[in-house]
Amino acid sequence: MKENDNKKINEQIALFRFKIIAPTLNDSSIKQTRYFKKMAQNVHDVPGYGRRRYSWKTFKEWLRLYRKHNFDGLKPQTRQDKGVSRSVDNYLAELIGKKFEKFPEIKVSLLYRMLTEEGLICDGSPSESAVRKFIHDNKLKPQTAIPTPRKKFETPHINELWMSDFMHGQSFRIDGAKRKLFLCGIIDDHSRFIVGARWTIRENTEALELVYKDALATYGLPKLFYCDNGAVYSSTHLQLACARLGVALVHSKPYDSPSRGKIERFWRTVRDGFLPLVDRNTNYTLTEFNNRFSEWLTHSYHQRFHHGINQTPLDRLLADLKNVSIRRVSEAELERFFYKTYRRLVKNDATISVNSTLFELPAKYMGAYIEVGHPTGQPDDLWLYENDKPILKLVKVNPVENSRSTLRGIRFSQYNKQED
Repeated sequence: MKENDNKKINEQIALFRFKIIAPTLNDSSIKQTRYFKKMAQNVHDVPGYGRRRYSWKTFKEWLRLYRKHNFDGLKPQTRQDKGVSRSVDNYLAELIGKKFEKFPEIKVSLLYRMLTEEGLICDGSPSESAVRKFIHDNKLKPQTAIPTPRKKFETPHINELWMSDFMHGQSFRIDGAKRKLFLCGIIDDHSRFIVGARWTIRENTEALELVYKDALATYGLPKLFYCDNGAVYSSTHLQLACARLGVALVHSKPYDSPSRGKIERFWRTVRDGFLPLVDRNTNYTLTEFNNRFSEWLTHSYHQRFHHGINQTPLDRLLADLKNVSIRRVSEAELERFFYKTYRRLVKNDATISVNSTLFELPAKYMGAYIEVGHPTGQPDDLWLYENDKPILKLVKVNPVENSRSTLRGIRFSQYNKQED
């Protein structure tokens, strides 16, 4: 496996491990053990490994490594095929899992015969006993799930749990054209206070990042960030940003909107309390529309009695501030944590290509793999990274200029001075 492919799969494995341990980062040892034992009963799809089961003690070790070495501690340090069955490869294991999903009651002997007839098992390799042992060891055959009752919950303090989602809104005249709007919102579970909200014309990662960063800068860091399994919330970009921030990114089960009931209830309040007050014939800019919504949040929703908490969201937020220690990061760190990063091999002409654009680097990096990154939506603001820190702003290739001058770059320290 090439070096860059190796790093990519290691990062995916680290993200998988972080998602497992994330809900326990702030729990007691007893709660952690209870959670890990429950997770040990499940079969997990592991990047580079396939479907695997783990001991609860393995999860404990991942938690220890994360606390000692942060996110890098979760990256595997050994061969990725170590401990994986050599007779049943990842492809066959995936197919076996799919067969059980389609035919839950199928016997292993019939399953083996089907795989042989379909040409997926040839010349008796792997043997039926090997397949049977693999299924038994990994407990791939599904068992009847025991339904569990849904219980009402509430975190004891602010910033322990934030819920986020997108609401599909109505069409309004924005900048002279009729456009459908989406509302990206983030609600604090304890206070029901809306820590972040913005109407956008697209439901995408950039819209979420804008709202999320504004909420983090204003109200500090939550312990858990809870959302659905949509593409926006399942992106590697968001997972990496949360891992760098030390925020546990937790996803609800697919199609389980009741588990996000608090923000779903807020959507109903928006539809009943805000949208009817908006003139559908007025032409707005997106900024004007968001300003109108912010005023409604400030003067109506946040100061109105909420029956779920028996007080206003603002009063509950302010009352709990003295009970918590708000975690914050600097503005520069916050921006850096959300950078989109890439790994590139520097060509022999000391250039790399990012988003179909060529950038120059110092000659000493020729032939080396490097990491570069830029803020979301600003692909031309590209920086060279070393030890996870930006050290050099790169410039685009200018063949004519290169014929007359030497390579030029902007040092990160100098860039900060210019901004000051």
